[in-house]
Amino acid sequence: MTGVCTALAIGGGSNPLTVVTARTIVTVLLLLAWLRFAGVALAMPRRDMMLAVLIAIPLSINNYLLNAALAEIPVPLAVLIFYLWPAITTAASWALGRERFRGRTAIGLAAAFAGVALALDVEFTEAQARGVWYALGASLTWSLTFLLTGHFFRGRDTRPPTLYMSLTALTFFVAACVITGDVRLPQTPAGWSGIAAVGFFYVFALIGLFTATARIGPMRAGFYMNFEPIAALLLAALILGQTLAPIQLAGAALVICALFVFRPPA
Repeated sequence: MTGVCTALAIGGGSNPLTVVTARTIVTVLLLLAWLRFAGVALAMPRRDMMLAVLIAIPLSINNYLLNAALAEIPVPLAVLIFYLWPAITTAASWALGRERFRGRTAIGLAAAFAGVALALDVEFTEAQARGVWYALGASLTWSLTFLLTGHFFRGRDTRPPTLYMSLTALTFFVAACVITGDVRLPQTPAGWSGIAAVGFFYVFALIGLFTATARIGPMRAGFYMNFEPIAALLLAALILGQTLAPIQLAGAALVICALFVFRPPA
């Protein structure tokens, strides 16, 4: 739903920088309120805080690029390309020697890339081609964020670091708004509803992920996240009227099947 809200806001006259800044403001405020309510200690060792700030760099790039992609290409296609990140993360883990090579996972990786190749087998305008690159960049930077967070905060409560990452990202986005002056508010009711709701849906998903991970474990929580591309396809069609060509739908099906190979239930 976050992608749909972003598309509504941008379609209503806003731009990626304004939407991602507004979303991050709401994210910081609601995360802070939730952590306070849950009694989570926000203090962190200086080293951990610095690590969170550094990890916020690829996270911020990811947030902006995905919003930029949604401004150029349909939501389902952007989400589909973005969901290459499990394949990219797996390949990186093999290259770094952090994960043992598995034939089944290799088949899933090949299927994911083949599915995206099918989804891209249509003619694009120059702007749409740019959107594809933005979505791919978002996938790469999210994979880097995931790998770094897993490496430095493995087995620990990642909620405080997430708050500090979000605060750092907000600092970047506000600074970009001030420096560029490129702040554009929506001009339509649909655009205002999108920019007003995007932060709430994003934080709801974030809190839901933390809660699910604590209750059913990271493997099962990750497994259920695989339904996001399916939801994006349905919601974009119902709310935005965005649909994919038959060959793109075939690619989407292949990518979604590959995602279930990557994350078997625990």
